[in-house]
Amino acid sequence: MALKRITPGLRDTTLVTLKHKFYTDIDLSFVAKIGTVQEDGIRRGDLYKKTDVAAIEQSITTILLTNRYEKPFNADFGSNLRSMLFDPISSGSESMIRQLITSSIKEFEPRVEVLEVVFFDAGAEKTVPKGASSLTYWGMPQSSDRFTLVIILSLRILNTNEVISIDVNMNRLR
Repeated sequence: MALKRITPGLRDTTLVTLKHKFYTDIDLSFVAKIGTVQEDGIRRGDLYKKTDVAAIEQSITTILLTNRYEKPFNADFGSNLRSMLFDPISSGSESMIRQLITSSIKEFEPRVEVLEVVFFDAGAEKTVPKGASSLTYWGMPQSSDRFTLVIILSLRILNTNEVISIDVNMNRLR
C-alpha cells in the first residue's frame, strides 16, 4: 500500500507501508481464559482465539465435518461429506468427492486456495488412488480402522502465500 504525502512548501514524499491482515476466529472449544477477579469477587475471563493458520485449520475442519441443513439459519453451509462417505452403496467416486471438497472450501473459506486433496484409507493403510470408484476398500476385512478416512489437504493462504497441510479425520461410528 503506498501513501503519498504532500506537505505545502516542501517536496512530495511517498511512503510505502505494508498492511498485514491477521486472521482471528473464536476457538470453538469455548474454553474461558483465566481472568482477573472483579469487584464482586467473581473471576471473569475472555474466550481463547485462534489466529492465522490455526483459525484457517479450524474453519476448514468445520466446513468439511458439517452437513447441509445442520447449521440453523444457513442451510447451505457445509460440504455434506458425512452423508455420502462410508455408505457401501454409495456411488460417490473419488473425483466427485474431491470436487465437492474443493468447491465447498472455495465457497465458504475465501482465505485459502486448494492445491491438492489426497484421501488416505486408515484401514488399508494406503492412499486411495486417483479415479477410484469408491473411497473405501469394502472387500478388505472389517475392523474398527475400516471406518476411518483421512482427508489430507494442501492449501495456500492467499494473504501470505504460505502453503499448509491439514489432515481431517472422517470417522464412521456404526
